[in-house]
Amino acid sequence: MSDPLRNQRLLALFAAGWLLLNFPLLTLWDRHLSVAGIPLLPAALFGGWALLIGAAAWIAESGSDAD
Repeated sequence: MSDPLRNQRLLALFAAGWLLLNFPLLTLWDRHLSVAGIPLLPAALFGGWALLIGAAAWIAESGSDAD
């Protein structure tokens, strides 16, 4: 993958992460529910955070074998 395309994808991922971890969308997860004994808000936070890290690693590493 070319560097400009990779940079654009990482910038878009940053914007998506900013929106995901920002206040208005966090209120969607503030419910009195639990997932495997963990309240929904922390589970959603850590799950979203893990997805962002995985997506960033995938974008950063994709195309690096073509050198």
